[in-house]
Amino acid sequence: MTNTPADDLAILRCPHCLGSLQAVDGGASCSAGHHHDRAKQGYLGLRVAARGLGAPATGDTADMVDARERFQGAGHHDAVAAAVCDAAVAGLLAAPGDEGWAVDLAGGPGWHLGQVLDALPGMRGLLLDASTVAVRRAQRSHPRIVAATADLRARIPVGDGAAAAVLKVFAPGPPAEIQRILAPGGVLVAAIPEPEHHRELVQPLKLLKVPAGKADELVASLPGLQEVARTTVRETVRVDRAAAADAVFMGPNAFHQKRAEVEAALAAGPETRELTVAVTVVTLRAPGG
Repeated sequence: MTNTPADDLAILRCPHCLGSLQAVDGGASCSAGHHHDRAKQGYLGLRVAARGLGAPATGDTADMVDARERFQGAGHHDAVAAAVCDAAVAGLLAAPGDEGWAVDLAGGPGWHLGQVLDALPGMRGLLLDASTVAVRRAQRSHPRIVAATADLRARIPVGDGAAAAVLKVFAPGPPAEIQRILAPGGVLVAAIPEPEHHRELVQPLKLLKVPAGKADELVASLPGLQEVARTTVRETVRVDRAAAADAVFMGPNAFHQKRAEVEAALAAGPETRELTVAVTVVTLRAPGG
């Protein structure tokens, strides 16, 4: 099974009004007359300003996406990816089954979603991200992924109960919207960093800190879902200076750090260093199914 761009109209909704979308010249429109362009690469542009939040989020830059792909491609987060994939497979095989749509929120270039689809050949994948660069790469990353740009801070442009699974890997997503789009019996698989994640870089470089209890906070924010599984990945990987810099600049620290200063600080240290990976993966299930 191979997705085509038109397949996304079965699950996507207008980000303004959540109305169904119909194909029109140049893109898609809803019955209220909201038009959304389709890029030549095949993806729909659904990134609109969220009410009360100013201009639409633009997401990761090309340099950030490059850094993420290098870091993931080197295998430094393989254990996290395996835990996410295992959780999704276990949750979906229990119910509602290995068919339907898996929706990846802020999924970047599609690394995690692609692995889930490889393990579940009956599934289709929808990846949403604010970054145009990430969405372009995700669109061509796997034959069963379709992608769209979207600002996920307030609304997820997906139909009610349309997602058999939702992936939320270090990603935003309004809790009420996640509950709305999950099918009866559907699963949310969320990966949340622990305070010690990448601590060897966080402390000396004064990076953004992760507060304790984020996994419990997520579960509490989703009272309509039931936690069914939880596992924490804890391991140490060895990275060189280039990979350490990628670990800094593949995420939100890129908006707060100066590359020259980070690279100088890393150059003053050893050529390779140990890096702690500490991520909790939680599976929650919607009622019914």
